Amino acid sequence: MVIDLYPTERKHTHVKTLFAIVLTLGLLAASAAAQPTVSGVFNSASYAFPPLQNSSIAQGSFFTIFGTGTAGQEIGPATAATWTPWPLPTTLPASGGTSVNVTIGSNTAVPAYIYYTSANQINAVLPSTTPIGTGTVSVTFNGQPGPPFPITVVATSFGVFADNASGTGPGTIMDASYQLLSPFHTVKAGVDYGILWGTGLGTAAFSNVSAEATALPVGVNLCPGAACPVVWVGGFQASVAYAGRSGFTGLDQINFVVPPGVQGCYVQVAVQTGGATPVISNFTSMAVDPNRGTCSDEDGINYNDIASKVQGGAGQAKIGGILMLSNYLSLSNIPLVGTVQWDNDEVSATFGTFPASTLQSYQGFALAPSVGNCTVTPFQGVPLPPPADPALYGLASLDAGSNLSVKGPNSTQSVPTNQGYDLVGGYSLCQLVVSFGLTSSGCPVSTDNGAPFFLSPSPAFAESAFAYTVTGAGGSVVGAIAAPITVSQAAASLSWTNQSSVTAGPIDRTTPLTITWSGGDPNGFVDITAVSSTLQSGVPTKTGPPGILAECIAAASTGTFTIPAYVLESLPSTVKSTAFVPPGELLVGPASGACSSVSGGPASTCPAMTTPSGLDALYIVYHLIQGVNVGWQ
Repeated sequence: MVIDLYPTERKHTHVKTLFAIVLTLGLLAASAAAQPTVSGVFNSASYAFPPLQNSSIAQGSFFTIFGTGTAGQEIGPATAATWTPWPLPTTLPASGGTSVNVTIGSNTAVPAYIYYTSANQINAVLPSTTPIGTGTVSVTFNGQPGPPFPITVVATSFGVFADNASGTGPGTIMDASYQLLSPFHTVKAGVDYGILWGTGLGTAAFSNVSAEATALPVGVNLCPGAACPVVWVGGFQASVAYAGRSGFTGLDQINFVVPPGVQGCYVQVAVQTGGATPVISNFTSMAVDPNRGTCSDEDGINYNDIASKVQGGAGQAKIGGILMLSNYLSLSNIPLVGTVQWDNDEVSATFGTFPASTLQSYQGFALAPSVGNCTVTPFQGVPLPPPADPALYGLASLDAGSNLSVKGPNSTQSVPTNQGYDLVGGYSLCQLVVSFGLTSSGCPVSTDNGAPFFLSPSPAFAESAFAYTVTGAGGSVVGAIAAPITVSQAAASLSWTNQSSVTAGPIDRTTPLTITWSGGDPNGFVDITAVSSTLQSGVPTKTGPPGILAECIAAASTGTFTIPAYVLESLPSTVKSTAFVPPGELLVGPASGACSSVSGGPASTCPAMTTPSGLDALYIVYHLIQGVNVGWQ
């Protein structure tokens, strides 16, 4: 078995391997600087942004260094002529003598085992003997040591490998036969096992092998016992049969039984380690179906719509997706200002040819987790506009014309190609309406007379039912588009009933949080979004401090949803922040689910629409959420 820890350009196929875990992240611009410089240190699976909770590096784990001038050439075990894959070296003579040293406090520097290098990336294994604590990591290249960069070493901090190789979306999770899960290959809840792969369970001492640079035999099972990790699947705790080394240094394996009661294409999975002081991993997802067949979600995503295309001779499907999102946020206690209305309206669309490999790593056309689930996603600066899904970077786009047109209650807006933020082969419009001159670097200021595009300028989601219309003349591939989106009277009537009590003071992140509402479309859904940033002072910028966005989707008919504590614990605390713009928010509102031109979608939330020529399916989703700033304790 080989861990494939190369960037996209150097991905290799190993025919004799049991599986390959692929770690991919876009490389920084190459630099000819003689002195190597480190710009970031990450868990090689999760890529959490420091200083978020799961960004510390665990003893014995794989970690990734990004920077400039870290090597003279791209080199790794699969390409190197100077050594065989195992044991791993601590210095790479063939790449200019690249080495990595980790120094914790006043302890002696510990050399890391190097797996891969390029001019701007190093993948390495942190020896289990590295002391715990804060310190520095430094890179030496061509005899030139670079400046030290901060690092925190902990006993355990787990990251789950994701299929998009960026730590989000579908995880590298397999069935008991070591077949990777996908929308077209699923497991059955309550019966089947899932096997997930990651790094960061901790020291290799339990495997009774001192030479960590060599491939390790399967380690001692950490379960049952205090060191056994907790695996959360769709809000339920899974029964863990094995947790330990997979048989290779730094690479961990967890075997668990998929808990009863979960179903969907994007059932969320997170791993909790650390015992009494929990450390939450990144969130990935897995596909679960009661018949082990092609998966479907209550919110309208049904991969049977396109299964015959993807699994047939074509091996791909031509799909369009349109998202309409409105965030109404009332920010209070702004210094010298008081209360500020911050409304963000977004329209985005993507038309592309989706092969099975893209659908396997895609986060979904509804851009949300399966119903009853919460997903956690990192962001930089402000969480709007949302970043493009990494799975779409290689998407072959389809020409659907120069622009779309969206009719809303206040105006009709043109949505041009790739305007506003980066969508691959897509269309986007991002309008931000903020009083007192506050604006976000991500969106232009609305010119619609200061009024939100979708909604009336009031805390209500909508004053009445409204039928939106998305139209387009079409292009060389995709024909004319005419797609209605209806916000029903029932959906518009949704009211967040415990808003005042929930948001009255700082919210305890260690306790489950219950949200209640009345009204709503009985066939529709509710979006609950929690946002928290590490911003300590000033205002956020587009590339400012990191943060976390947690989004939960519930059936509107339930009237209540409880956000699990492990989801809330992924949010950074904001109680010490003196930032001008509050870094914590909580929003609630109606969501349509995904309306499909093939299978329809949830009853009463999805009007009938025709699949445009040139496409196999078209999906449309809306989310209309409102909320206030909060403190996360």
